[in-house]
Amino acid sequence: MADSQQHTPVPQTSTGAAPQFQKLPDIIRSHRPCKCFRNSKSESSNFVTSLDFNDQGEHMVAACDDETIQIFDVKEGKSTKTVPSKKYGVHLARFTHHPRQVLHASTKVDHSLRLLDLHNEGYIRYFSGHTDKVTCLAMSPGSDSFISCSKDDTVTLWDIGSRNPQGKLKLATPYLVAFDPSASVIAIASQSTSSVLLYDFRNFDKPPFATFDLAPYEETYTPSTRGRAWTRLEFSNDGKYLMVGTDYHGHFVLDAFDGSIKAFLTGKGGSPGRAAPISATAKPLGQGDACFTPDGRYVLGGNGDQQDVLVWDLQQERESNGMLFPMVKLPHRNRTALIEHNPRYNMIATADKETFFWQPDEPAKPSEK
Repeated sequence: MADSQQHTPVPQTSTGAAPQFQKLPDIIRSHRPCKCFRNSKSESSNFVTSLDFNDQGEHMVAACDDETIQIFDVKEGKSTKTVPSKKYGVHLARFTHHPRQVLHASTKVDHSLRLLDLHNEGYIRYFSGHTDKVTCLAMSPGSDSFISCSKDDTVTLWDIGSRNPQGKLKLATPYLVAFDPSASVIAIASQSTSSVLLYDFRNFDKPPFATFDLAPYEETYTPSTRGRAWTRLEFSNDGKYLMVGTDYHGHFVLDAFDGSIKAFLTGKGGSPGRAAPISATAKPLGQGDACFTPDGRYVLGGNGDQQDVLVWDLQQERESNGMLFPMVKLPHRNRTALIEHNPRYNMIATADKETFFWQPDEPAKPSEK
């Protein structure tokens, strides 16, 4: 990866700590890209396919379809390591709760998951069992358990310490999975059945205790892509909301307890071309172009082919039909196919062919009389 190129001065609050006298809506409005990372040696067609921060928010991992894993130091604002994975390929790179371990799916040879030690760049363990591409990986926030979904129509529960599956479900198109913040509930999104299933993590092998039917919402808001183009499943950190992100029209925000729709986030300018599990545009898969902020109030998202980032405020009034339009568009000069908010620091990462770090602009100081 080439040296980072700085578009605007990096604020002195390099850890992303927001000034206390700024109001929350003002802070989110003031985010601007401050660092750009590109791989000048790669072909122009190479894409970043996943982003993830570690628990402390001090490091970020990116998977790229040039079969490399990129590690970034958030505090220093720089790329620190590039780990090639030419033999197996790489997708859905995720930090475990160990700061030097990254879990990722394979795109070549087989469909195993691999646990990588970043210090010596060697593999600690393989997790074999899927017979088709893995479409989603989710780490438990409370333990070393993790869950994988695959195009082989299985959902598998694993533990970092064992190469053997801890449990397995057979479901129709279970392309997306998410843990709730308490790590006690698992949500699984099934595209072909237009449903989200909720399971008790402690009773993973029992039937779901709730099923959310999204078919009526799709008929209302996304009739032309019903049953497909879901790209993201995420609980808000307060556990109140569950978001089902889509590749084109917008995103569903559901009540996490009863599945009723709280808002449909509209206003996107098209598709980033990263729909899972198969991209109709032949572009690489991604992990969704929308995410919650840590406080659960905002959703950040890409704007399709248009070059800005959308911010929806869930405290704003919805339209009578349930639609919620963006509060603001943050200016950007590149497409946003992936977006993640740092869990600890007030910064955002976006990516498509290049990776960007965003921070709030420093507020103007009052003029002296």
